[in-house]
Amino acid sequence: MFTPQQIEEVSFKKATFGGYDMQAVDEFLEPLTQDYITLYKENALLKSKMRVLVGKLEEYRENETAMKDAMVNAQKTCDMMVREAESKCAQMLSDANRAAAENARNATNLIAEEKARVDEARRLAASKISELQLQMSNCLEMLERIKEENRPTISRHTRGRLFDPNAEKAKTGALADEICHNLDAMMGSIDDSDMKIVSRK
Repeated sequence: MFTPQQIEEVSFKKATFGGYDMQAVDEFLEPLTQDYITLYKENALLKSKMRVLVGKLEEYRENETAMKDAMVNAQKTCDMMVREAESKCAQMLSDANRAAAENARNATNLIAEEKARVDEARRLAASKISELQLQMSNCLEMLERIKEENRPTISRHTRGRLFDPNAEKAKTGALADEICHNLDAMMGSIDDSDMKIVSRK
């Protein structure tokens, strides 16, 4: 393709016979040269713009590739985070269930221990009550004997001899001492720990 400078530098030889009119050729070529120069400049400008656009297009393609890679990496990261979160949630749920089961077992054991302790306290209380009832019964029997022996009756064994009130008082005192001894034994058999167990029933 000719440049505008090359066109301006072109010269034609004059023909001797039957040649073109040089002035007419110059007049025709002059506007044509100007048009060619304009077209040449526009063509160069378009080529420059095309190079810029091609560069931009390559840049956009590179950016698009980078964005696609970034999106793929982001998706992978997101999937990994979701898997980790699901795994942690599952682990936390498993730990919570295990802790709840352990607490339930501990509570069951504590209830069983408390029930055994209450049963033992009831057994001890029942045993003490039985002992107290037996001792009270013995005391009542002794009191009845005292009442019977203190009645001023003359039996066939004392008939014909003198009634001795001092001997009767001594016998009554001995029985009273025995009752006091039994009551002391009865009260001494109940210690503070037994009373605490019975009171907590």
